[in-house]
Amino acid sequence: MESVSKEMFAIVQYLLPGFISAWIFYGLTSFKKPSQFERIIQALIFTIFVQAIMYLMQKLLTFSGKSVFFGTWSTATYLVLSILTAIAPGLLFSYFANNDKLHKLFRKFGITKETSYPSEWFGAFLNITYIVIHLNDGRRISGWPRK
Repeated sequence: MESVSKEMFAIVQYLLPGFISAWIFYGLTSFKKPSQFERIIQALIFTIFVQAIMYLMQKLLTFSGKSVFFGTWSTATYLVLSILTAIAPGLLFSYFANNDKLHKLFRKFGITKETSYPSEWFGAFLNITYIVIHLNDGRRISGWPRK
C-alpha cells in the first residue's frame, strides 16, 4: 500500500505543472471549462510542454554549471522550477487566445477560418462601433455597445 501512495505522489508531482498551466489558461480567458476528462487531457498536453522546457533548462543549467555554480540539481529543484516554468505556457496560451494574433496569422495562410475567441459573438462585438440587431418580428435595434 505504501508503494501505491509513493507512485501516486510521483504521478501527481509530474502532472502538477500541467494542471497549473491549465488553471492559469482558464482563469485568464473567457472559455467555458470543459469536462473533467478534457481538462485532464489538456493538463497532459501542458505537461508535455513544461517537461520539454524543463529538459532543455536542465541541460542548459548543467552545461553552464561547469563554469558557474548555481547549486545542486535535485528532485526538489526540479519540482520548484517546473512549477515556476508552468506559468509561462499558461500565460502564453492565454495571451494568444485573448488577442487572436495566432489565428489571424493562420487565416492569412489559409490554414483556418476560425478565430481564437470562445464564440462568434465575442469576436463580432469586440471592435464594432455601430450595430443593428434584426428581431424576429421585423423590428430593429441599433446603437453602440458599451464596454
